[in-house]
Amino acid sequence: MLEIALDIKTRKEKGKQYTKKLIREGKIPGVYYFRGKENIPFIVEQKQVQSLAGHESGLITVNVDGKEEKKCIIREIQFDPINAKPIHVDLMGILLTEKVTVAVPVHLIGTPVGVKNSGGILQHIIREIEIQCLPADIPQHIEVDVTNLDIGDSAHISEIKLDKVEILGEDEMVIATVGAPRIAEEVVTEEVTAEPEVISKGEEEDEE
Repeated sequence: MLEIALDIKTRKEKGKQYTKKLIREGKIPGVYYFRGKENIPFIVEQKQVQSLAGHESGLITVNVDGKEEKKCIIREIQFDPINAKPIHVDLMGILLTEKVTVAVPVHLIGTPVGVKNSGGILQHIIREIEIQCLPADIPQHIEVDVTNLDIGDSAHISEIKLDKVEILGEDEMVIATVGAPRIAEEVVTEEVTAEPEVISKGEEEDEE
């Protein structure tokens, strides 16, 4: 299991203007909390939080003011809707001896036979699965082999088996499925030839 280290500094200031100032300086605010303990507002380098991309479910060791280390997991990272950079992070303190519930990303492995042989379309339905386990047993991601899926077949949560990890969610929930190929509709354009209007000689004289 991947373990990441973060250096954080405690803070007292708060508010929108203060947050904007931090972001301009390449830093963001955050909050560390642990049940029964007082929350710790902190500052962290934005680049450090960006480095967590793809490892949000991992175990994190935070160094508080260079004096104290705490074990935690990420509870939430907020991102700027325009530039997608992190603007706030929440960390939850944990005990290594107590189980935690986290969402772990799902990676599909292999090319389904229904895609390879019949032109089917692989649909990735569930991209994260909640699990419960001890912090040291949190997987970086969960791999689901879809190689044997033919058109109409699906991979379900019930098929995932991991040691020391309890998979949460209904067994029948679909992780991925292979759908039938899309058939392009042929639009047939009928050519309509307009017949010339026939005007009798008598009608021509009337018009004159």
